[in-house]
Amino acid sequence: MQDFDDISVVIPVREGSSRIENKIYLPFHKEMNLLEWKIAQLKKVQKSSRIFLSSNSEKVKETAHKMGVEFLERSNYLSIGHKASFSEVITGVVKDVPTNHFAWVTVVVPLMKPADYRTGFEAYLQEVITTKRHDSLVSVNLLKEYFWDDNGPINYQANKHHTISQDLPNIYRVTNGLYMRSKADTLKEEYFLGKNPFRHTVGKISGIDIDEYEDYHMSLALKEFYEDN
Repeated sequence: MQDFDDISVVIPVREGSSRIENKIYLPFHKEMNLLEWKIAQLKKVQKSSRIFLSSNSEKVKETAHKMGVEFLERSNYLSIGHKASFSEVITGVVKDVPTNHFAWVTVVVPLMKPADYRTGFEAYLQEVITTKRHDSLVSVNLLKEYFWDDNGPINYQANKHHTISQDLPNIYRVTNGLYMRSKADTLKEEYFLGKNPFRHTVGKISGIDIDEYEDYHMSLALKEFYEDN
């Protein structure tokens, strides 16, 4: 396992969900729920002492102990509903990590593979820490698709000048699976991305984000493909 000792993996965990009740506890693989599955994935990339569950929940704390990872106590203000701004949540969590850098990893992107995290961490070391070509990292899907807004097409002409899909301009969709930045810059600017993030491109199934029950069932249906590859 490559040495990522100066990177804390932060898994922010909030039990409440406006669309899917107890989303993080949905069954996913064998006896594991989504939260346990995500921890198991990350333990293949980072050592347990550098994986932190951030929550105000005793149940989440029990899961951390069960899975052999660390727990970061979070205040109710940063955990319940949307009382705190997202910026406050980020800084309130990141200030307690013991390393100079962190990876912010969400539970609800279940098909992002350990190999994806590993290549992301390696890219962060190279692009951000070593060469400083970028100031942060974000996982994305590259979309070569046709997009419209309320005023019509935004990345092609819907007429006789129609563009074939491979010649469309690059548009990136943030997957919500992985964000990486230094602790100091995050606390200074109150956000986990800088102005020049490295775009860590992952495959389509690695970018599925469970927001609705449809996304959950899609993830379950594609899990066999994930396991085969």
